Amino acid sequence: MKKLIVIGFMSLFALQFAGLYGYFGARLIAIRKEMKALLNRLPESELEKIEVSAKAFQSIDINEGEIELNGKMYDIARIEKHDDQYVLFALHDEHEDNLLSLLDEMIKRSGNDKKPVPSQIFQFLSLVFLPVENHFMFGVAESDSGFTTYLNLYSFSESSNSTPPPWC
Repeated sequence: MKKLIVIGFMSLFALQFAGLYGYFGARLIAIRKEMKALLNRLPESELEKIEVSAKAFQSIDINEGEIELNGKMYDIARIEKHDDQYVLFALHDEHEDNLLSLLDEMIKRSGNDKKPVPSQIFQFLSLVFLPVENHFMFGVAESDSGFTTYLNLYSFSESSNSTPPPWC
């Protein structure tokens, strides 16, 4: 029963830390799927044409069909090369911009928090847990003769009180 309570408490504690990042990851995957579906059905006339020189194109980091230009995220439908220019047919991804700005804001706010950590948390983390009286021992091998070996895998040793035996 104690183990279940501890596991539940630790799961809740871990969920609190991972909650925002879990939401961020799940929402980012959903946004990328939505944008890929939208890029497949949009006509070329509704896509933005971004012209970039060949030298500037080499410095652009294209990650999974997405680029960041001037602080905005774009999903690329296709890339065409004309002489010394590259033409990117892309769509501005406002949802991903909003999600990334939310994450940036949360990180900034958590970094600006100047309140000290409560002393009770330090006291809890510095607790030393002592083992119970019964100690569990593994693998005590005993031998009666050279031919037979008795292996006592599980034995308990109890700490005894230092009191004399009772008088009858």
